[in-house]
Parts: sequence; C-alpha cells; structure tokens
Amino acid sequence: MRMVFTDRNVRRIFVLALFLGLLFVFRHLAVLLVFFVLFERALGAGAKWLNARFQVPIAVAVLGQVVLAVCALALLSFLGYTRVVPAVPQLRSEIEGQFHHLREWLQARGWEHTVSEHASQGLERAQHYAGNVVGFLGSVGKSAIYVLIGLILSVVFLIENRELERWRESLGEDSPPRIMMRYFSYLCDAIAITAKLQVIVALVNTLLTLPVLLLMRFPSIPALMVFLFVMGLIPVVGGVVSGAVMAVLAYTHKGMVGVGVFFASTFVLHKIESYYLSPRLTAQHVKLPGFVIITSLILFEHLFGLVGLFLSFPSLYVAAKIRESWADAEREHEDENRLSGMMRISREPPAPRPR
Repeated sequence: MRMVFTDRNVRRIFVLALFLGLLFVFRHLAVLLVFFVLFERALGAGAKWLNARFQVPIAVAVLGQVVLAVCALALLSFLGYTRVVPAVPQLRSEIEGQFHHLREWLQARGWEHTVSEHASQGLERAQHYAGNVVGFLGSVGKSAIYVLIGLILSVVFLIENRELERWRESLGEDSPPRIMMRYFSYLCDAIAITAKLQVIVALVNTLLTLPVLLLMRFPSIPALMVFLFVMGLIPVVGGVVSGAVMAVLAYTHKGMVGVGVFFASTFVLHKIESYYLSPRLTAQHVKLPGFVIITSLILFEHLFGLVGLFLSFPSLYVAAKIRESWADAEREHEDENRLSGMMRISREPPAPRPR
C-alpha cells in the first residue's frame, strides 16, 4: 500500500495515534473491556438465536439471558468467595510443592549444576507463569465490580444496538469518530478470538491429559490439572512448557515410562493445537505466517512479560485489520477517481475535425 500524505491519510494517522494513546491511558481498564466483550458476544449470540428461532425480540432475549446470568453470577460469587478464593493459596502451594519435589530430585542426583541448569530456569519461569495466572483467577472474585460493570455495559449496548448503528451510519465514512469506532471494533474482535481460542485449547489439553494422570496415579491431580489449564491459557508456548514440565515430573515418579508417555502426549496435543484448533479458529479472521506469530510472541514477552503473550495476537490482528482497511479505502478512492475521470472525458465535446 503506497502512503501519500494527503489530508485523508494525515487524519487517519492522527486517529491511530489517538487510539493508541487511549489504550495506554486507560490500560488499567483492560479487564473491564475483556468482560464487556465476553458478555456482549455471548448475550448477542444467544439473543440472535432466540430471535431467529422463536421470534423473541432482541431486548426481551437479552434481558431474559441477563436474569439467568445474574443467578449464575450470584452462585459463582458465592462459590468463589466460599470455595474458589480460599482454595487458591492451597492450589498454589501444591503446585509449588511439585516444583520443590522436582528440584530436590535433581539435587539428589547431582544434576543441579550441569544438565539441570537451563531446565531449572525453565521450571522457574513455568512456575512463575502458573502462579501469576492462578493468582489472577483468584483475584477475579475480588474484582467482581468489573464483572458487573461489563455486564451492564453489554446489556445497554445490545438493547440500544440499532440506535447506536444509526448514529454510527450518520457519521462520515472517514470522520475521526467513525474511524475510532472501527479500530475499537477490531480490538473487540481480537479479544473475542483470543479468549475463544485459548479457552478451547486449555480445555482440550487438560481433558486429554487427565486420563494419563489418572492412569499413572500422580499425586495432587487437581493441582496438576489447574497447572495444565492455566498454562494452556498462555498462547503457543504454554502447552509446550507444561508438557516439558510434566515429562520431568513424570520421570521423578515413574521413570522413563512416564517421560515417554508425556512426551508422546505433548507431541500429540501440540499437533492438535497447531494443525487443527488454531487454524480452524483463526483462519476465518486473519491469516498470519507462523514465523510472524512466533517472533511477535518473543518480542512481546520480552517487553511485557507474561501479559505480552496475551497481547501479541490481538496486536497483530488489529494492525492487520487497520492496514487492510487503509488499503481498501485507498483502492476505493482510486476507483472513484478513475470513474470520475472517465465520466469527465465522456462529457467533453469531441474535438473538431481539421479541414
């Protein structure tokens, strides 16, 4: 796409800079945005299905789902404060106990300062990632206000969707508010795609690994399942790191048989994620080379730590959609200029013939 510094492109660059500035200034509200997107997509999909299947008005369908959602949230809040939140320290303690057992096993065999030096660093990072994610899941119950505000915003958005759509259409196609709303819609799509992809991957990895844990009679299976699930929520690298950690833990408990089983299961799960789940869930939205995704993950993890692994794909998705929208607008502008030129030529009188 060839960039020309016209008033139109300058306006786009200004809006893009404003968009990035707003994201930076209000970055502490990222959790609220995530809950809003999740509620809006879930309630919106249910309302459209009820409207198409039973002719239920959108507003009634949304409010009906909200009643069920409030009841479910009340139950989850009760369970969260009475069971989940108190259980988080115990889960973290059990996970740390597994890593401590592994370090003691390495020290007993004199591997701590040789082969295990790099492996120990990887284990510490995996333990750090798992502890951060488990801690975040535990703090969600304490930050229930974001859940409530996200639910209210999603309900108002869905009920007033037609009015908002008419207001959006009343704005000029290249007006700054219209462009800004387009960029935020790309961001919401990226959040929804990322959440859907990682939850599915984490569930598949955990459920497929559970029979192996039961068959090999591992201790602290609930804690290990939590570890597998939260590591599965980390894009791309989570499954590989958790598989490597589980293989080493299997060796401490079951010897080389355990290592072979977990290396095989990690290989199968990685192939399912790489060649089936991820392509099917992302191909319909954006196509990015694997090298670009991996490089972006490395750079974002280096810059932002664990959070960078979650920011990588949404950032690439939004950047690709913005570039695509700019390219489409430029093509439409060139087509309009070409058409207007042809019409102008057709209206000009023919040149007089020389005598």
